Formats: sequence, structure tokens, C-alpha cells
Amino acid sequence: MDSKRSLPSTATNLLPREAYTSHDWYEREQRDLFGRTWAFAGTVHDLPNPGDYRTVQAGPYSMIVLRDTNGDLQGFHNICRHRGTELLEDCGNVGRSIVCPYHNWVYNLDGDLRGVPAQSACFPDLDKSQNALMKAAVGVFRDLVFVHPEAQPDESFDVWVDQLDSVPWPHDLGPGGLVESSDEFVYEMACNWKVFGENALDGYHLAYLHKNTLGGPTHDKNLWEAFGRHLVWWSTEREGVKHRIPQFVEDAAKAWPPTRAHDAQLVGYGGVYLLFPTTLLTPNPWGFSVSIMEPVGPGVTLLRIRNWAPKGLMSYKVSPKDAPGYDPETKRIKSANWTVHPLETGDFQTEDVWVCEKMQRALISPRHKVSHLAQGAGGEAGISYFQRCVLDYMRDDLAIAAQ
Repeated sequence: MDSKRSLPSTATNLLPREAYTSHDWYEREQRDLFGRTWAFAGTVHDLPNPGDYRTVQAGPYSMIVLRDTNGDLQGFHNICRHRGTELLEDCGNVGRSIVCPYHNWVYNLDGDLRGVPAQSACFPDLDKSQNALMKAAVGVFRDLVFVHPEAQPDESFDVWVDQLDSVPWPHDLGPGGLVESSDEFVYEMACNWKVFGENALDGYHLAYLHKNTLGGPTHDKNLWEAFGRHLVWWSTEREGVKHRIPQFVEDAAKAWPPTRAHDAQLVGYGGVYLLFPTTLLTPNPWGFSVSIMEPVGPGVTLLRIRNWAPKGLMSYKVSPKDAPGYDPETKRIKSANWTVHPLETGDFQTEDVWVCEKMQRALISPRHKVSHLAQGAGGEAGISYFQRCVLDYMRDDLAIAAQ
């Protein structure tokens, strides 16, 4: 991809209704998009010791990222080479080896097959050297770990990161920096992942849907910029966020130094980074969050959010239990559990989920059609750019049919 590409001068809708509702389109995305891009797997600080691991779903692929005995990060497909059993779940520490729960095949932390029960009797011709775990690629960007299903991806991690290294970065997740400040938030949203992604890129709605929470900024006071396939949002006004927050957060906001200036009026306050396709990063004066869109069907998306805050401000705790719609049994946040109207919650995330689910219901109608997009980098041009990037990864026949 040409890293010099910029947002389109004319914002237009490029994807058909079926891109958000069709199971066939969803399956093709799993194979052609998520199976060929980099997926967020955690932070380097999630994996400090040999044997520490995390599992992650990258499209149709179940993946493992772990720290080996040399201190290096390794990526593998989460599949035993014997019968294909899933090896690990969630996260934890495996000690010095990975053991299949089905038949106790044993792998070293570098993926080599070390032990097979009753090998001489049951597998007399087995060559263990030819049955190591299938490799995946791992990359690290500013303490964030990503994994790719291919050991040698067509698009290397350096190419995928592209120009993001040139973008100001306000926080350090390492020792002495931010610390995780909550349990993971998991929203179960009744919408296609792209509906939520496009909402995040929509600079036109901030002053309207969120008028009682974020309060803006208006389209003329925000800006999206392209960095490779990724998009970064800048607010052009320091006082753009009016959400009710604790006093120490207001104090932190006042002390927050400018990080980028295109001209005398443009200040890099806060921001949103969309790392294509499904990772949303939100640095701000009082912390940092990573949001991962996890598609589980054409009309269902899990949104997983992790939050960090400065150690000195840890008195400001956030908990998924306090989110509107939290279900203690499933530990998920769902619109079916709302007890008041979303616009009365005072929570901008709830407002976004509400409007995205409304959009998905409308998409089911054969009469649904996008007429116009708001022009300009502070409007909906980012949506056009995002849709073009989606089409870049789809099979040629599908991309042609969509245009």
C-alpha cells in the first residue's frame, strides 16, 4: 500500500449493505481480511516471564503469543500437531513446556515437539523435528504486541506500522508509567464490526449524538489523518471534552502539554488511533485505553476494552460492573440489560452502542441506502478511507462487485 495516500477529497460510501449483513461477506472477511492482517495480542508487560502466554483470535485462526526461555516473544497457532486440539485458553503461564490436554504431546517454548507418550509403540515412524507448532509472526509497537497468522507475512510488521512512529505518543505502559486500572470491559454489541469502526471515525456526530456527554467538538474542530492504512484523530480545541469527570482529571487536562501543532490553533489533545483493521487506541490526559473489535458474526461484535491510568491517580477506579447494561452472570455489557434510555445514562460509550445497534437494524431493510457523507477531514472522509482499506484486502471478485 502507498503510505502517502491521504483521505479522499470527496467522501463517498464504498460498501454495499451486504457488507454489514451477509454471512458470506463475513466469512470472506474472516479469511481475506482478518486472516491476513495484524491482530492485537496484549502488551509486553502482560508477558514478563518465560512461559507467560496469551491467546488471541485472528479471524479464523486461534493464536498463542508467549515469552520463551530466552526472553523472546514467540507466536504459534493454537493447534496441537497430533489431532489439531486447541492447546491453551485465555492467558497464564505454562512453565517450561506446552502440554496438549488431549494426549499429552509436549512442546518446548520455542514450539519444538519434545515428547510423545508411547511414541515407539504408537508412532514408530514419527519425526518430531517435522512436527513443531506452526509458527506465527509477532511484532511490537510501543509496548503493544501484535500477531499475524503467517510466519512470513506478505506485509511485514514494519510495513504495517508504516508512519505511526512519527505520530506523538503520550504514555509509557512500562514500569513507572501507567498501570492497568480496571478489569476488561466486554460489550456484546448487536452490530457489524464496521458499523462501530465507522462510528469511531465519524467526526460529524460528536456534537450531536454526544451533546450531553462529550459536547463535541464540532466537525470544524477535529481532524483525521492517514498513516498508511491507519487513521489518527486530532482535536483542534483544548476544551473540547465536557464529559463530567473528577476534579483531578480536569487538573490533568489543564496541565496536559501540546504534542503536535499543524498551525497556531491546532493542538494534539488526546486523540484516537485506529490501527487497521480492529484496534482502537485512545490516549488522553488521565490515561489510556485499547479497544478491540472482535467480530463474531455479521451482526454481532464483541468490544473488549482495557484501561490504564497513572499510578498516582489510581484512586480513580473504573469498573465494568458500573457500566449501563452489565450482566454479572456473563460479565458482558449488553443493550438488552439497559434499565434507562441510553441518552439518559450520561455515558458516551452507551450512546455509541445504542446508535450503532440502531444503524444495524436499519441495514437489514432492503430500502437502506447511504445518500451523502459529510465532507472534509473532520466529517466522514475517514469512513471512505476505512472502507477502501477493507476492500484492499478482499478477493478481487468481491471488491469489484462492491464498486
